[in-house]
Amino acid sequence: MSPHDPPSVRGVRATVHLYHPDDVVDGLLLEAQWAGGMPFLRTAEVPGSVDDPAQLLQGGILRLDQRNRVNRALVVEYPGALPAVTVADGMTRVSVVGAELDIVEGLVERVSTGARELVVQPKGSLRMAFWSYGDGVGQMSMRQVSAPAWADASGNYARNTAGGLASLMSLTSVDGRSGRLVLWHGEPGTGKTTAVRALSRAWADWCRPHYVMDPEKLFAEPNYLLEVAGAHGDDDEGDDDRWRLVVAEDCDEYLRSDAKLRAGASLGRLLNLCDGILGHGLKVLVLLTTNEDVGRLHPAITRPGRCLSQVEFEPLSPAEARAWLGDGAAAPEAPVTLATLFAQRERRAHAATRREPQVGGYL
Repeated sequence: MSPHDPPSVRGVRATVHLYHPDDVVDGLLLEAQWAGGMPFLRTAEVPGSVDDPAQLLQGGILRLDQRNRVNRALVVEYPGALPAVTVADGMTRVSVVGAELDIVEGLVERVSTGARELVVQPKGSLRMAFWSYGDGVGQMSMRQVSAPAWADASGNYARNTAGGLASLMSLTSVDGRSGRLVLWHGEPGTGKTTAVRALSRAWADWCRPHYVMDPEKLFAEPNYLLEVAGAHGDDDEGDDDRWRLVVAEDCDEYLRSDAKLRAGASLGRLLNLCDGILGHGLKVLVLLTTNEDVGRLHPAITRPGRCLSQVEFEPLSPAEARAWLGDGAAAPEAPVTLATLFAQRERRAHAATRREPQVGGYL
């Protein structure tokens, strides 16, 4: 028996547990690689959905065609190569295993190029990475999220807030600028999350957004922090030269003046990532939001030179609120949050469309 025989010949065979129909795609590719004839695997992702992936894989032998209400998967066999195209979560993913590297890379390039030409890109959306921590490692998933243009969203903010955000939205690079931290603070309901999506869209050409769903784990687990920051270089972005914007919302306990007592070394890791050795050589920015007043934040966070931008999200003044609501709306007598204005507008719209009950009908 030759030492070059595939593992299955040497008495070892892969076992693939299929818990869901989607697992069949991975099972087919793994089986092809495990058999020993197709050692090369390359992948690519294209933002958006291709309506008919069969247009991308023509002329081969159909091995798999799955379709459900929102997802589609296709695997086609070519001589010496097995390409797969899956369409899910607003993304078109291409995977190819094969016997020769140049054929595999050529197929990935051809299919992904074709996907970009056919993709249905949702208007007003962008690709965002979402991170969570589990089983000792960071887990990333990609999704298309809706994102307003800043020109459309700017009218939702108080004058001072909009001015601070406008200068940030207009950036096309941060090369050569000091400060890697973007700090947004203000009471709940002032539009910080909407501004995150608008900033992600404004920076999409040069910076990728990475949203952290569990910031308490991000700063507590050093390896997780390095994964999210891109230090390992093992995610799907490959050699993409864009910056990375790490977004963590509601980080109050890590930013207060007593943060070191509350969260241990978390504050130190955060600052080290922004302008210390930990972040050296990484093209990473950190955007943190908090509901705390700036006067209650740790001085190490707010010291001069640390922040690329620091914006306070103020409630709208009575005059700004009246202009936002338009004619016929009740005029607020005190500053009011954006969330309150949206609720007031919805109640007014509901009242305008509500029908009066007919006399004599059932109660």
